[in-house]
Amino acid sequence: MKKTLIVCFIALLFTMTLYGCRSTETIETNIVKASGSEVFEGSMKKLEPHLGLITGCANIEYKGEKQFIACKYEIWENGNITESTDVFSSRIDGGFEGDVSVSLKQLRSIDLELSQDMIMTTAIGDEKGYNSSTSFVKRFSENFGYSPYVLTDEIIATDDDEISIWGLMANAGSSYSQEDSIEATAKDSDWAMVLKVYFTE
Repeated sequence: MKKTLIVCFIALLFTMTLYGCRSTETIETNIVKASGSEVFEGSMKKLEPHLGLITGCANIEYKGEKQFIACKYEIWENGNITESTDVFSSRIDGGFEGDVSVSLKQLRSIDLELSQDMIMTTAIGDEKGYNSSTSFVKRFSENFGYSPYVLTDEIIATDDDEISIWGLMANAGSSYSQEDSIEATAKDSDWAMVLKVYFTE
């Protein structure tokens, strides 16, 4: 009786393990998971406004055949995409678990006049290190109010998709309405910047 129970238990354990492996492979291979994160966390969050930064971050998990993770941004004006720019890519060799982050810094001259450009720094990093890129982005009107759009729900997509992970929305009025997605909110804004990640061979 004891021997039979042990054999049944081992058979059950083997079946569960086999099913688990198959299930994990089906769900995870060539699938991207993106969720909201923060550049500044905990007590460090207090520093963000003092540094004059607008920041965003998303955690990305991926396992598949693609060899590079890449970033791009879109500028939306009055509901239309007016600019789409590739930022840079980082080699991942078929797997990645880390963060994609962005910061925007508004510039002022010696006379304290607001520049038409913002400095944008984008970084892709994991436990092995990070790669980053700095560029200039034409800013929204200084009369606009603005608000970042941070992911609140996990996004699950394939590695053939472009995934919107963060946005900055700016409007002439004082009202701001966050829709169900970053793109829907950008389309409804006077000005918006949408940060996307995608994967390539």
